[in-house]
Amino acid sequence: MKSKINFLFITGLLVVALVSCQKQKSTRQFIDFAAIDSSVRPQDDFFQFANGTWLKNTEIPASESGWGSFYILAEKSTYDLHSLLDELAAETSKQKKGSVAQLTTDLYISGMDSTAIENLGIEPLSEELEKIEAIATPADILTEIIREMTSGLVPLAYGIIPSHYITFYVYQDDKDSEKMVAHFDQGDLGLPTKDYYFRTDSTSIATRDAYLKYIARFFTLMGDEEGEAQTKARRILELETKLADASKNPVELRDPVANYNKFTLAQLDSMMPGLFWPTIIKNLGIATDTLLMGQPKYYEALNELVYSTPVETWKDILSYWLVRVNAGALSSEYVENQFDFYGRTLRGQKEMKPRWKRLSQVLDAQLGDALGQLYVDKYFPQEAKTRMDELVSNLLLAYEERIMQASWMGDSTKEKALEKLHAITRKIGYPDKWDDYKGISIQPDTYVSNLINTRQYAYNKMIDKLGKPVDPDEWLMTPPTVNAYYSSSRNEIVFPAGILQPPFFDKDADDAINYGAIGMVIGHEVTHGFDDKGRLYDSKGNLNEWWTEEDSKRYDEQAARIIEQFNNFTVLDSLHINGELTQGENIADLGGLVIAYNAFKMTEQGQSDELIDGLTPDQRFFLSFTKVWQIKITDESLRQQVLTDPHSPSQFRINGPLTNMPEFYAAFDVKPGDKLYRPDSLHVRIW
Repeated sequence: MKSKINFLFITGLLVVALVSCQKQKSTRQFIDFAAIDSSVRPQDDFFQFANGTWLKNTEIPASESGWGSFYILAEKSTYDLHSLLDELAAETSKQKKGSVAQLTTDLYISGMDSTAIENLGIEPLSEELEKIEAIATPADILTEIIREMTSGLVPLAYGIIPSHYITFYVYQDDKDSEKMVAHFDQGDLGLPTKDYYFRTDSTSIATRDAYLKYIARFFTLMGDEEGEAQTKARRILELETKLADASKNPVELRDPVANYNKFTLAQLDSMMPGLFWPTIIKNLGIATDTLLMGQPKYYEALNELVYSTPVETWKDILSYWLVRVNAGALSSEYVENQFDFYGRTLRGQKEMKPRWKRLSQVLDAQLGDALGQLYVDKYFPQEAKTRMDELVSNLLLAYEERIMQASWMGDSTKEKALEKLHAITRKIGYPDKWDDYKGISIQPDTYVSNLINTRQYAYNKMIDKLGKPVDPDEWLMTPPTVNAYYSSSRNEIVFPAGILQPPFFDKDADDAINYGAIGMVIGHEVTHGFDDKGRLYDSKGNLNEWWTEEDSKRYDEQAARIIEQFNNFTVLDSLHINGELTQGENIADLGGLVIAYNAFKMTEQGQSDELIDGLTPDQRFFLSFTKVWQIKITDESLRQQVLTDPHSPSQFRINGPLTNMPEFYAAFDVKPGDKLYRPDSLHVRIW
């Protein structure tokens, strides 16, 4: 429903419209009783109760930073992709030159040729490193930065070029979502966030020391003496620290209003004349008079640092960054150095993933549509898409009811909230249109060159969007991805085929299982349209204040309470969750669970008292929910998550929302004095 409909009609419709998606009962047991730790009271710690025995018995694989639901399913997708790649490699004689099969096969073969890669060492980048060595002036520095971005030397991530100095991409204008415009954000950093450069605790100091050794190791591999390599590493860290000081932290980056700044080229040329903005725009291969800049202060600092920092230091950091972002495609000593810092130090992995696993993920990133077509044909049944579509429809209907019942929201805001809800586009499984990668040249014996060619294709495809209508069929994730997302600018929810498998979704399971798992995921993504950031965008995806002042104030009061709740959760020693950083995801988790539960209660099973495996429908719903976040991770990865990730650790993604749900209290007899009990006056329930 996209038109405006009388509220009373919607409320009446919901009473009868939501039909059960439950299939014929299966004899399978969908609750993992072996995972439960009965020595823990569900009223005190539902995460440990539901998963405690599993946590005790599970060892994180040496090549992983964690294990559990997402990891296991991602592992399955990796094996599935590997199977497809092996099938392609066995049929090279049947493949037409330029076909997606040929492109995929030859990129795979070139990446698996470890002998050729070892023999080449740093040679695939030698010509590029010579160009960096020839830099003589600050203007040369800027020219080289842009050249690397446009020529495929820098990888793209979700259509964004995260350079060490300039992040550039073409995407929708946040305040005019029908226009595709040029965006510039602060540069990427070698350490995960700016805070890593300034924290004074012992772990952060040790991390910076390890980072210095990591940088220096690259220079020794390229032929420098140890002392010179260490000197270069220190200079690079010093320059990065200055760039970090001018950057925003993860909390500040969450504010879409503060990070929306539109400038003309003339304005930027006046503000930052040393960056030569008209030349930057020309060298990027685009034509525009205006652009959006997320963090102007960063570029003001860059404008100064390009000239105040010695050219030799810039040459060092350009060389380091070029090797860093391409290390995975070079010989083993470069790969191992990369893993030693980013894998062992930051994430606690003990061993590197085998080459075929790493390559399967590279192929998914570089030629996702080519591999995705094969993946969907072999592993994703059409009936799964049909049932998922039913579940999404039911969750959206339940959301309508929750909006109408929100006592804190006035009628005019409710009307616009419903308008936005009805305008949400859903994408399930896979795109309707596939990229044919026409024009890419890939050979079976030139791995680095192949990667550069695929990146340059992606870059050219990205800049071709500038000034053109928004493509409604575009996806930002590939079909095998075990994830989902909501786009504020497009007002759409997207569920790739990879996540539509057990334990998230099972076409044979009863409703309690699916609503507790994938239902919560659906509700979570829809709620992102109404979380602290998403709510600032209207039904057309424009950054636009559509709330009344009173309703906005009441919303912020509830959001402040959920921030406080999560600030009080301790993760490691004295390390607490950052409630401001995680508030959007925490709101989405709570809203998603509430909406999924409400949708479940409209089904036949949800309205019954029938026991299955000794559990009530509500108990099955909540236990299914815990399966989604059945995850165990290393302490190193947990620390990094708390410092950088807007998602709370899995334990708190379960216990946190449940402390605000009277329905959970009733299902598991939670009473005053229990650790998960909060007085009703302290409950947060926005949706």
